[in-house]
Amino acid sequence: MSFGLLMACDPEQDSRAELEGFVPNNPSTVLSITNYEILQKDLQQNAAFKSFKNSELYRLLSGEHAVLKLLKPRSRSLLSMHRNDSSSPDFAFITRQDSAVFKLDSLPNIVSEKLSYGKTTLDRIRIEDQTVYKAIKDSVLLLFSSQKMLEEVLSGKNLGYEGEIPIAGEAELIISRNDPVLSLQDSVNVSLSSRQILNVTIASGGITASGVTLNRDTIPQFIDIFKDQIPQENTIASIHPVDAESSVTFTFNHPEIFLNRIREYRKDSLSTGPVPMFETITEISDISFEDGNAVVISSIDASLTNEALAPMLSVNTTFRDVEIYDFSNSDVFIKNFEPLIHDTSPKFAFQLEQYFVFSETMATAEKFIVAFKSNNVLANTPNYQKSVRELASASSLLLLHFKKEVSRGISNVLLEVPDLTVVSPASYQLSALQYSYDRNFAHVNYVCLEAGKTRQITGSVAQVFSAKLGADLLDEPQFFTNHRTGGKDIVVQDMANKLHLISSNGKILWSKDLREPVLGKIHEVDILRNGKKQLAFTTKSKLYVLDRNGNNVSPFPVNFKDEITQPLSVFDYDNNRKYRFAIVQGRELLLYDSKGKLVKGFKFAGTASDIVLPAQHIRMSNKDYILVAEENGKLNILSRVGKSRITVNKRFKFSDTSIAEEGSKFVVITSEKTKESISQNGSVSSQKLNVSTSYSFVIDYKTKVTLDDNLLRINGKLVELPFGIYTQPRIYRAKGENYITLTETQENKVYVYRTSGDLMTGFPVYGTSVAEITSLDRSKLIHLLVRGEANEVILYEIQ
Repeated sequence: MSFGLLMACDPEQDSRAELEGFVPNNPSTVLSITNYEILQKDLQQNAAFKSFKNSELYRLLSGEHAVLKLLKPRSRSLLSMHRNDSSSPDFAFITRQDSAVFKLDSLPNIVSEKLSYGKTTLDRIRIEDQTVYKAIKDSVLLLFSSQKMLEEVLSGKNLGYEGEIPIAGEAELIISRNDPVLSLQDSVNVSLSSRQILNVTIASGGITASGVTLNRDTIPQFIDIFKDQIPQENTIASIHPVDAESSVTFTFNHPEIFLNRIREYRKDSLSTGPVPMFETITEISDISFEDGNAVVISSIDASLTNEALAPMLSVNTTFRDVEIYDFSNSDVFIKNFEPLIHDTSPKFAFQLEQYFVFSETMATAEKFIVAFKSNNVLANTPNYQKSVRELASASSLLLLHFKKEVSRGISNVLLEVPDLTVVSPASYQLSALQYSYDRNFAHVNYVCLEAGKTRQITGSVAQVFSAKLGADLLDEPQFFTNHRTGGKDIVVQDMANKLHLISSNGKILWSKDLREPVLGKIHEVDILRNGKKQLAFTTKSKLYVLDRNGNNVSPFPVNFKDEITQPLSVFDYDNNRKYRFAIVQGRELLLYDSKGKLVKGFKFAGTASDIVLPAQHIRMSNKDYILVAEENGKLNILSRVGKSRITVNKRFKFSDTSIAEEGSKFVVITSEKTKESISQNGSVSSQKLNVSTSYSFVIDYKTKVTLDDNLLRINGKLVELPFGIYTQPRIYRAKGENYITLTETQENKVYVYRTSGDLMTGFPVYGTSVAEITSLDRSKLIHLLVRGEANEVILYEIQ
C-alpha cells in the first residue's frame, strides 16, 4: 500500500500522492513534515535534539541550513536523504508551490543563476556556503542539493517513493527509513530490517515515536530473529539496578526456535538440540554498568532452571542471605545469543525469586542484591514508570539507555547511522526503544522524556508538566477526550480570546482566535456518533462545534443576532448522542439539533423575565424535565417539547448554585440560604439553612457534598478545613471512584478528598483555580488539572 493510500482519510490526500512522485531514486530516508515552521520551533526547544547539532538531520530540520531556513511551506512537505560518496548525503525538499513558500527578494549575499534543462529552467542558488537547485513542476516546489537528481526527476527518470506508511492521522513528523541500522551496544550495529517507519513527536519535554519495522528481503535481517515468537511481558525492571548505563532485553516463548533463528541470522550451522538452561526462560537482559556487566534471566519454573544450572555452579560466598556461586560456563550467553549479547562473560551467579543473575564481578553481584533488597530498582523510579506508559506491556526487544548514554538511544530513532559520540543532556535520564513482533513485521515504540518535567511534589503526587501561555487564562482548563489515544488532552481559553488545545505532555497542539470569550464550560460531544469527540460551546454571538484539530464542524458555527446570555447546555435525553443544544437569549430558550437546525417541536413560548441560570435537563422516574429559572423567581419545569410538566407556584431567589436532583425531588439552594425541595407534583418544602453566605451544595448520585466556610461535609461526614476562602466543591469520577476537589484561593492550595472524607496522600498541592480530575490513560493513575500562575496550566499525577 502506498503512502498516499494509507493517508486516504486526510483532506490533502491528492496533493500527498503527488509529492511522493517527485522523490528521487534510492532514498535512504524520507521525512514527511506536516508543518515545517512548527517543527523547527519544536526542535529548537528540545535539548536532546540539539545535542545532535553535528548531524545532517539537525542541519536540515533545525533552521541552520542557509537555504532551507528560508522556506515557509503552508502545507505538508517531504524531505528525502540520499547516500553518496561524501560525508554529507544529498537531499531533496518537496512541497506545494505558492507565492510565499520561498522568497529571496531583498536578501543580501545571494548568488542565483538560470540553468536550462530541456524545456525547463532551473535555478542554481548559493547562499553563504550552501548551494541548491530549484525548479517548479506541476505546482510543486523542488529544492535539491544535487543538480543530477533534480534533472532525473524533471525528466521522469525517477520512480517516486512508494514506501508503506501504515500510520493513520495527522503526524507532525514521519520518518521512513530504508535498510535501517540498529545500535545494540558499543560497536555492535545490526541491519535491522528493510524498512522502518516512525511517527515522531519532538516537543520541549521529550521525544516519542511509534510505528513499524519490516523485512521484505529474502535474506534474514535482525528483526527476523523474533519471527514465530510471541512478545512476552517485561518484568526484569523489578530487579534492574538504577545506576546501569544501558540494557538490552529480549523475550521469547519457544527457546529452541529462537536459538535457531539467531544461528540462521549469523549463518551458523543449526542447533542439534535445545540448551537445557534456557528451556524455562522467557526473558533475558544484558545490563551494562561502568564497572562490569551482568545478564539476568527470568524463569517460569525456577526449580527446573536450578537443576539445569547446577553442574555449572559452585558456592563462593553469601551476601545479605543470598548465596553467590562461581559460574563455570561464562561464554554460554555470547555463544547462543550474539549479537544480542556481545561481550558479557559472567563469572558469578545467584538467584533472586524467579530471576537468575550472572555477573562479571562480585561488586556487580552485590549491587543487584542491595538494589533488590532495598527496592531501589528501575521499576520504582518515576522516570521509568512514566515512560512505560508509552510502551506496550510485552515486547520482543527493549533497549534502555540511561543518563549519559541516552543519546545513543535517541540516535537509533533519528539518525541513519547511530552516533555514539554525542553527549546526552543532563535533563534526559532514560531512553526506551521497544520492538514487538507481530506476524511479518514488528511494532515500534519509543519514549525519551525530560526528567525535569516530572517533579516529585509530596507523598504520591507528581507534577507532570507546567505549560505557560502567551496571555493569562480566562477560565480554568478542562480535560477533553483524545479519541485517537483513548487518553485526555486539555482545552483552555486565554484573555486574548484564543482557545488552545494542549496534549497530555504539555505541547500546544493548536490555537484558535475566537474573538469573544467562551460562556461557561466547554462540552464534549460526538455529533457524528462515530466515537470522534468534538468541542461544543457558545460565545455571546455564536454556537461552536470544533473537531479536535480546531476546525469548525459543518454547519457550525451558528450565528446569532441577539446576544446569548447564559452558557451552553447540552441535552442527550436517551444517551444516544442525538444532542439538543440549549441557547438562552434573555427571556428566550432555543433548542438546536446536531445539524445546527432549530428544533421546531420545542414549543416553549419564553419567560416573563430574564433567564438567570443555564437551562438544565434532569431525568427522574423515567421522565425528562427541562428546568428554566427566571429572574422573577419562577421555576419552569418543562417536558421535552417545551410544555409545562410540573407547575411550581412558589417563587425563589435563585443563587448561582445549579438546581440539583436529590432522591425524587428537585433542590434549589436560594440566595437567602434556604433549601427548597420540590416534589414531582409541584409541592415545595422549605428548610432554613443556618449557614454562611459562602455555603455550597453539590450532589452527584450517591455523593453529597456541602461546604460552609471551612466545614466540609461529604455524605454527612464532617471534615474541618483550615480557615480560608474556598472554591465550590466539585465531584469527579475516575477509575471507579468519586473524588472531591476544592481550592483555597488565598494560599492557592488544592485539596482532593475521597468519599470517605480522607484527604488523599500528598495534598494539598499548588493551584489557583477549580481543579478537575480524570484518568488520562489505562494505568491505575489519576490526574488533576488546575491553573497555576495567571498564564499557567499545571497537570499533576496522583499515584
